[in-house]
Amino acid sequence: MNNAGTCMSRPIRILFITGNSRSGSTILGAALNQIDGVFCAGEMQRIWDRNWLTDEYCSCGSPILSCPFWSAVFSQVIGSYNPKTARKLQRARDSLVKLHGLPRLLTSRTLNSLSTPVRDYLSLTERLYRAIQEHTNSQLIVDTSKYPTYSYLLRLLPSLDVRVVHLVRDARATAYSWQRVKAYPTAQGIRYMERHTALRSAIAWLILNTLADLLWERDSKRYLLVRYEDFIAQPGRTLRAILNHAGESQASVPLIDEHTINIQHHHIIAGNANRFRTGLVKLTLDNEWRHKLNPIDAGIVTLTTLPLLRKYGYWSPDSAPLSVPLRTSAD
Repeated sequence: MNNAGTCMSRPIRILFITGNSRSGSTILGAALNQIDGVFCAGEMQRIWDRNWLTDEYCSCGSPILSCPFWSAVFSQVIGSYNPKTARKLQRARDSLVKLHGLPRLLTSRTLNSLSTPVRDYLSLTERLYRAIQEHTNSQLIVDTSKYPTYSYLLRLLPSLDVRVVHLVRDARATAYSWQRVKAYPTAQGIRYMERHTALRSAIAWLILNTLADLLWERDSKRYLLVRYEDFIAQPGRTLRAILNHAGESQASVPLIDEHTINIQHHHIIAGNANRFRTGLVKLTLDNEWRHKLNPIDAGIVTLTTLPLLRKYGYWSPDSAPLSVPLRTSAD
């Protein structure tokens, strides 16, 4: 663990993975977690959601508040868990992170322009990131929360150095993923993940990726576009580009061979059910949607998301994705 005084003297570097759910952020975060000096925390924006900390499991297999790592972090920052405090923090977060808060978020330039509850929320968030940095001795914290508005809110904290990876995946692939049955363990037993219709999935994909573009694309120093398909096809090249973007150009890419990662013990909060996987993981493209997604659903998703499908290189319903070069902060 770092000396607290030393830790307080350096900024907290955050690599924030933004975009739509079911786009591969969990496996990308787990891969980055294998790098010395990098810690993947998972979806930090979700921790104050109703019953989240009391019901959910850390990826290590323990309930979050009983996990040796997270229990120490939360004990340092908030003491014991209080559901009333959690609800207040959730309301403060949602006042700017939800779509109805977008106008205020866009016009906020400093902490002083925010309400007291939101400033309190951000102060606690900063202390959480700081505690994670101290307990892990990490140079970089990976947050896979995805919500573009949440990442934009974090920019107001002067102690954070936020770099954004906009992770995109073919909208039809994510639509198919939202239709599949997936389950994971919780304190209340096995929980089945939400399932969405093709239209709902397409609209969410369109909104979240549009927001990520709107909020971050013009900031070339902080923004990097990465396609999930390119990460799977060329994991070494993609991870190297991400590390360079995040200020970790000296870090070694954690690959056993060209497409295999050895995922060790980690402490990821929230994410896809595959966050519980450890051991040798072969990075292979999940292309099942091309054969099993209902043609009507595929058509609905394609028509709904066509402008961004073209922008990101997913140019037709049937062809393989085009190659889109990774954009770096130097571009």
